[in-house]
Amino acid sequence: MSIFNQFITTKESSISGLTDELKAIYIQSRYQDNSIVVVTNTLYEANILFQRLKSYTNEVLFFPMDDFLTSEALAVSPELKTTRLETIYSLLKNNHQIVVTNLMGYLRYLPTKKVLNNKIISLKVNHDYNMNELIQKIYSIGYTKETITSVTGNYSTRGFVIDIFPIMEEHPIRLEFWGDT
Repeated sequence: MSIFNQFITTKESSISGLTDELKAIYIQSRYQDNSIVVVTNTLYEANILFQRLKSYTNEVLFFPMDDFLTSEALAVSPELKTTRLETIYSLLKNNHQIVVTNLMGYLRYLPTKKVLNNKIISLKVNHDYNMNELIQKIYSIGYTKETITSVTGNYSTRGFVIDIFPIMEEHPIRLEFWGDT
């Protein structure tokens, strides 16, 4: 089951014979009351449509996936991965959106909304957390341990300090522990 099905009621339709600009206008007009997922044949077409829709509304998200399964097996584009994570995070916060994806993105297996919500880590200043458990949780949700945290999706540890670069942030965040606080 696609995560999109949990957010959006399915009403299938096909758009053909319109220019890219007219497709964007048509999709934006259909969006007024409903969240929708727009699936294109290729990543290239999805990107063009996403850029056109952005000129009409800020409520558009991009869920890009490489067009070839072999590229997924060999290497995952960090930029595309980050964009997909940002889209999923935005859907968790506000499911009233236009999501543009290509066929491979739509067919991609994703966890349920409940599983995703359980993976969100919320921290508060001056609260107690077990540092080792927190590091394990950060690792389990897909962050990569590096010596220096400089890219989204990385974290590093030194003594009682954890540096983490979360998605949707411009800069890394430093967590300094005094014991478990």
